[in-house]
Amino acid sequence: MTLLDIETERDELARELVRAAGALAAAGVTADTVLARPDTGLAAGTRARLAELTRPPAPGVGYRVVKGLFAAFGEQGPTATHWKDVDRARTARFDLGLTLVAALHGEVFGWENQQDGHIVHNILPAPGYETVQVGGSSIAPLTWHTEDAFHPDRADFLLLACVRNPDGVGSRIATTGAIGLSPEQVAALSEPKLVIFPDASYEDDVAGGRASQGMATLWRRDGELCLRYDPTYTRLLGPDDDFEQAYADLGRRLDETSVMVPLSDGDLLIIDNDVAVHGRGSFQARYDGTDRWLKRVLVRAPRTRPAAEQHEHGFNQLQVRAV
Repeated sequence: MTLLDIETERDELARELVRAAGALAAAGVTADTVLARPDTGLAAGTRARLAELTRPPAPGVGYRVVKGLFAAFGEQGPTATHWKDVDRARTARFDLGLTLVAALHGEVFGWENQQDGHIVHNILPAPGYETVQVGGSSIAPLTWHTEDAFHPDRADFLLLACVRNPDGVGSRIATTGAIGLSPEQVAALSEPKLVIFPDASYEDDVAGGRASQGMATLWRRDGELCLRYDPTYTRLLGPDDDFEQAYADLGRRLDETSVMVPLSDGDLLIIDNDVAVHGRGSFQARYDGTDRWLKRVLVRAPRTRPAAEQHEHGFNQLQVRAV
């Protein structure tokens, strides 16, 4: 297909998505309830074409961008100064559209203790969080992390839809395919030598009183090197010079091989959460309704992870699905 053909296909599918989401919103359906319905208003052929347009990254690539898919949803109102203050009635169509797209690729879920258990998360700068390592930060860069690395049932794919980004703040991506570690370093990082805790976006003291369980940083699936990484919320279980050196080298290699992915209004960024880590540069929030605003949805796909993860407690964090 030519670029013109791709853009024509995208625009046609975007109109169908807006139509279906609008009808659902008018009937009182929300992103939190839509997947419990037998009929989402999208024809089978449209669903298949949307699935192809928004297909996950190819193995080893780690991410892909679908330009402008959500631009047809139009203005979503001013950027709130806290996710709790987002006008969900106004953004209902956008949220529904994003959820319908995400559901084409696996099981969509949220977390009971994150953003009030909603399926669609709003990622925007918030006063008081400027230097905290959460999505509401701004002045401090958001450092490398696997989304919800602490949990064995973390997302396989992470979908980020850009509502607005007037300052062109990009998303940083680094993938395992480019890090070039030695076999000895990979072997060291495949040992369960650390524990990753939930980040500060969770609303209870999830770490308190839970026993630490060893977690591996690297593993392989079908020959592809996979990664579980969140240094900010990581503690080593004990001293190990070889492991610590390999872990430091991994961080340097991620920095050296990273790319900055620009996002414009309406773009959809799809991240493979097992082979790519992501972050964000720093910026100065204005809190005037014009700040950067992304919407996030988590997807669990039928893929395998190390058997040892099945025995982890996940800090008792519970997933939320459509009701």
